[in-house]
Amino acid sequence: MQKLLTSVNNLIKFILSLFLSVLGLYYAFNKVNISELWFYLRTANIFYITLAILLIIFSVAIRAERWQLLLEPMKKISFLPLFSSTMIGYFGNAVMPFRFGELLRAYSIGSMKKIDVSGAFGTILLERLLDMLGLVFTMFIFSWFYPFEHGGKSAMMTIAFSSILLFSFVLWLGSKQSHFFLNLKKTSILKAPLLQRLLTIINKIVDGITSIRDTKHVGQIIIHTIFMWVVYFFVTYSVILATNISIDWIGVGIILISTSLALAIPAAPGGLGTYHAAAVYILTSYFFIDRVESQAFAVILHAVGFLPLLLIGFIFFIKSSLHFKDVSKEVIQE
Repeated sequence: MQKLLTSVNNLIKFILSLFLSVLGLYYAFNKVNISELWFYLRTANIFYITLAILLIIFSVAIRAERWQLLLEPMKKISFLPLFSSTMIGYFGNAVMPFRFGELLRAYSIGSMKKIDVSGAFGTILLERLLDMLGLVFTMFIFSWFYPFEHGGKSAMMTIAFSSILLFSFVLWLGSKQSHFFLNLKKTSILKAPLLQRLLTIINKIVDGITSIRDTKHVGQIIIHTIFMWVVYFFVTYSVILATNISIDWIGVGIILISTSLALAIPAAPGGLGTYHAAAVYILTSYFFIDRVESQAFAVILHAVGFLPLLLIGFIFFIKSSLHFKDVSKEVIQE
């Protein structure tokens, strides 16, 4: 019965994510002129597109190096396995729903370097919190300069404040965690072996999430996070140059913020549809860029951030001999 409920729940989530993607694609391309769109795509500057691709790969290297610092309290791991596992994670996110790639990434490094998969997964969740704080920092900078209407600036500040509160809660949880889980395990109602195993897994995940409290590299982690968002800015700017859209640096930042927020929407893998809708909406509504130009920009920016990582991740995945079906089983066994 439990398996049936889980399957139904996953099916509903999948249908909802697919619906959101279709809705996003419809908004972005329902008035598309194919010949004009193709013209803008084929006349885009290949030099700047190549530069954007190299920068997006470089951002993965920064992410892998930051992960190395986060994992150090658990185990010192060299750069290359972390880079390949991160790429495998991007591949998983590109082809599987529900951000399955994050779990695949943890399983990949766990199987390669014999470290706790649940703990590694916890550090990936911590990474996402750090990414959120990086986005908050970016939002603070650009929303300050851009004159948002209809409460846009207030919404940005609310998201920023909420993110800071969430990160503060994580740090607090880390300080109380051991005592909390020890008391839970002693509770008579939770003595069943399955529940004890579940509590152990959750404790390991929380260990990973709160690992930043045990690292000696907080400053480096913050610098890596900021540097990564700077690279993302120049990826977006490179595509702006490639499509010859006339927009200032503040506009580039607003596009980066909007498309990053769109990726947080539980749509189809790779943010298909929602990402395009966000880019087209911002360019046409706030910067009054021609709709076909905006569509071409959205297609290229999404392709730059999606296809190279999908291809490289697939190569690493094939070389690793990993299997999707083994991932959840490994986590449960822990």
